[in-house]
Amino acid sequence: MTFPRKIGILLLLLAAAAYAGHEAGLSLPSLRWFFSFDSAPGAFPEDHWRAEQGRWIGYGFCGLMALTGLLLLAMGGGFQWNPLTVRKFSRFRSIGRGWLSFRLLMLLLLLTLLDQVVAGRQALAVKYDGKWFFPAFREAAFAAKDFGGEGDQEADYRQLKADFKERKSGNFVIMPLIPWEPVLDSDELQKRPLDNLDGKIHRAGDNQPFNGYAVQFWPESPEVKLRDARFRGGLREGPATLFDGKGEFAGKQTWHQGELVETSVPDEGPPPGDLRWVEIIYKPAPPSLAEQHYLGTDSNGWDIAAQLFGGLQVIFKAAFVYILLTYGIGITIGSMMGYFGGAFDLIMDRFVEILSNVPFLLVVIIITANIGRDNIDLATILLVFCVFSWIGVSVYLRTATYREKARDYVAAARVQGAGTFRVVFRHILPNAISTIVTLLPFSVAALATSLTALDFLGFGLPDRYPSWGRVLEDGTSNLSSTWIVSSVFAVMVGVLLLITFVGEAIREAFDPKKFTTYQ
Repeated sequence: MTFPRKIGILLLLLAAAAYAGHEAGLSLPSLRWFFSFDSAPGAFPEDHWRAEQGRWIGYGFCGLMALTGLLLLAMGGGFQWNPLTVRKFSRFRSIGRGWLSFRLLMLLLLLTLLDQVVAGRQALAVKYDGKWFFPAFREAAFAAKDFGGEGDQEADYRQLKADFKERKSGNFVIMPLIPWEPVLDSDELQKRPLDNLDGKIHRAGDNQPFNGYAVQFWPESPEVKLRDARFRGGLREGPATLFDGKGEFAGKQTWHQGELVETSVPDEGPPPGDLRWVEIIYKPAPPSLAEQHYLGTDSNGWDIAAQLFGGLQVIFKAAFVYILLTYGIGITIGSMMGYFGGAFDLIMDRFVEILSNVPFLLVVIIITANIGRDNIDLATILLVFCVFSWIGVSVYLRTATYREKARDYVAAARVQGAGTFRVVFRHILPNAISTIVTLLPFSVAALATSLTALDFLGFGLPDRYPSWGRVLEDGTSNLSSTWIVSSVFAVMVGVLLLITFVGEAIREAFDPKKFTTYQ
């Protein structure tokens, strides 16, 4: 089976799976993206028109994939790569750094395709009273009462997992690797119990005495404060506060090196029960394995690891659509300009010159100001990118087509009766495409950088989309929370380096001056 037919069958299967899954009420990893325009957090789910619009957009994507698959199947074995191009791809595989970077990028792509299996607040599986439930793979939400809770609100699976573990009832919850949504998912203030070792307070597993602010809660009301105090060297130091059973202010105390110096009310000592001192971690919170915030949280309380994963998903989705639109438009117009020449080429040249002088950032600012940032979506941003980005592709292909159309094989195809479409896209394009291939990795790197920069400046995607730029902006605003900037910087540099290494390897493999018949 030829390569186009394999791709065609794959596209048909994906389109069928996405359509069938949506109709069956399933939320399949990655395939749910096609119908995500009406279900993204913050996308006004109460608006029936928007939901209907999102559904038809999903049907449109599925239909486009199916149509493309059918066209590739109809193409059959007629498409043949130029032997020189095949040899260049073989050279690319021989360049170790570039080939390794390409495989790592494909591994990251496969990881993002797992979608809610990697990051999300919905449980992958719940075993309750001998029955199995799979909330993450179902569009409709389960209510808290479905698992023994109260109310019709959606179940909190993180809390449900803790409750099942505490009860030891045989029920359990399997959560994603990162049990947090990339955006709009903030937990409460983190509470870390402290240990009392030889009369001094310590963090768990830390040999150094605790320094900082800690609280005790009433045993019968775990959310109501009993007292708070500041510690230095593991001992109470300075002012402290007492509270009554309702959490209201009851009195003040003063401590020095663990000794009570002054109190405004008699302190009868702690009531019976578990009264460990608890450290309160305010947002942004540092990394914590116990809370499963592996890279900490930002100032909103959103998980950093989940946001980085979601941001990578957005970049891959954007790159896929961007490449299809930009290179599809650029290759088509560039080929036509080079093949027809004359008045068509002259008119398009003037249009390209005008469009290339329009400032991209100014256009984005005008659109954001008129539409409103909350109403902007990924499709709007990509449309603006594509309007400006196809120019470079068309210029390269115009030049290559001018060169190729003068060769003998083009004249032979015309003599045999081949039409314009067949000559351009079946004969000239396979021989001219190698010039465009070298641009692909650098275009993806530029897209990732531009999306991050726009979000950093506040002209990009709204909060319902995860974004590296927003995390970076939050990190620069909270430089004392070093885990925010360091995490997003490390991921950005790593991904961009991989893309750059792939681009350098392709450019080297396709360089005619480096690999010649005389070498």
